[in-house]
Amino acid sequence: MQDEMDILREVGSIAAAHGSMALSEILGKKITLLIPSIDIISTSGIPKKMGIKDTGIAVICRIFTGLRGESVFILDEKNAFRLLGLSHTISDDVKKSEAITEMGMSTIKEIGNIVINAYLGAISVMLKKVILSLPPTLISGTIDEMLNIVITTSGVDDYALLVEAVFEEPQEKIKGCFYLVLSQKAASDIRESCKQMLEDLGKK
Repeated sequence: MQDEMDILREVGSIAAAHGSMALSEILGKKITLLIPSIDIISTSGIPKKMGIKDTGIAVICRIFTGLRGESVFILDEKNAFRLLGLSHTISDDVKKSEAITEMGMSTIKEIGNIVINAYLGAISVMLKKVILSLPPTLISGTIDEMLNIVITTSGVDDYALLVEAVFEEPQEKIKGCFYLVLSQKAASDIRESCKQMLEDLGKK
């Protein structure tokens, strides 16, 4: 399994490189997107990975080709504000507000969409499938409530590919999480693709 995770981490590195360029353009400053950890867990194990009572914001995209599942990008409230603080398009008054404004919500949705599609694009290459998602929606609440909504509405409750996302710039280090909530078949397809890549590498 460790070797399979190594391949998924490499996919994450490719996604991070593409995501970094897009985020730097959106936020107007040099941003490095890092993917320090990746794991495949049961959806019942997700709450153990996060502070489920924390409030936050989730960007959700339903995958409609290539895999069965949902992609979810989650920021807790503290990191959402910190991420908005990096944006050159948001005024200082808005940044100091105690509530996230409509402009702030739109910016987070755009950032989440970039992270999601960067990873789906990298997974597409690995699986040799076209993987596309529907336009993103945005919800807020406790992390526990948001994850329950995603799992319930997706009709998929088997596995989650958990990807830690870290946004770095010289003065800030901001953490978020990205999940692919997958059907058993989708998780199996990813694992089988990893095994095939390892076999191909072994033959060389």
